[in-house]
Amino acid sequence: MFLPYVSEFVEFLSVKDHTLEEILAHMVLRVLAPLDATSAFVSELSSENVISEVGSFGIGRKTKEIYPGKYHLREKYPLTDAIHNRSVVWINTLPQWPDEYPVFKNIPYETGERTFICFPIEKCGTPIAVIGIFCKSVIHPDAEITSFLKGIGNIFALHLYRNIDAAPGMRRITGKRTIELNGEVNTKLTERQRLILKMMSEGRTNTGIGELLGYSESTIRQETIKIFAILNCRGREEASEIFREKLAQDSKVAM
Repeated sequence: MFLPYVSEFVEFLSVKDHTLEEILAHMVLRVLAPLDATSAFVSELSSENVISEVGSFGIGRKTKEIYPGKYHLREKYPLTDAIHNRSVVWINTLPQWPDEYPVFKNIPYETGERTFICFPIEKCGTPIAVIGIFCKSVIHPDAEITSFLKGIGNIFALHLYRNIDAAPGMRRITGKRTIELNGEVNTKLTERQRLILKMMSEGRTNTGIGELLGYSESTIRQETIKIFAILNCRGREEASEIFREKLAQDSKVAM
C-alpha cells in the first residue's frame, strides 16, 4: 500500500536539492497523504542532549508559542521517548494527551488533529533527529505503517545527513530563507485561496475565516496547507508577509 509513496518520495528528493521546508511540505501533501497528515516538523538532537525544532510545515504560530520548542533528553516527552526507545511513538487520543506526558495535560489543544506520531532519524545506528507529524484522523498503531514511517526516516537521513558523521549536533539543516516568487504564483491560487490568504493576512483564524465564508474549519485548514505549498512558505506568518509584500497589489479579491 505504501510502496508507491516511498518510491515517489525518493524520486522527489533525487530531482534536485530541496530546502527542508520543501521536503516537509511534500511529505505532508503527498507522501503522508494516506495518514491524513496536516503538518510535520523536524527536531535535531544536539551534543548537549537537547532536541530543538529546526523546520516545520503546516504548524501555526499559536501552536509554536504554546508548546516548547526544545526538550532535554532527561525529560519525559514523546520526542525524547522516540529517541530513547528508538521507536515510533503513537498518540491517537488528541485533544487529550496521555497521562504519561503530564506537562502537556494543561496546555490547550485546539487545532483539531486527532493523532500525533513521532519517530527517530538515525545515522549509522545513532539517533540524530526526530520527525513529528499531526494527522486529522485517528490512526491506530500498525506494523505496516510503522515500517512505512521508519522507511521515510531512513530516506530522510540518507538525503539530509549523507555528508556528516553519526555524532549529533554536527550539522544544522536550516538556513535563512529568501522568498522568491515568479509572476505565475498568484494565478496558481484559486479565487477562494486568494480570499483566504487575504483574510489570513488580516490576522483572522481558520475558524473565523470559515464562519465568514460559510465553510468548515477543516476545509479552510486544508486550503491553507495548499496555499503554503503554492507559496513555498512555512506557515501563516510567512504567507501573510508574502501576500502583503508581493501579492496584494495583484490580488483580484475584494472584501
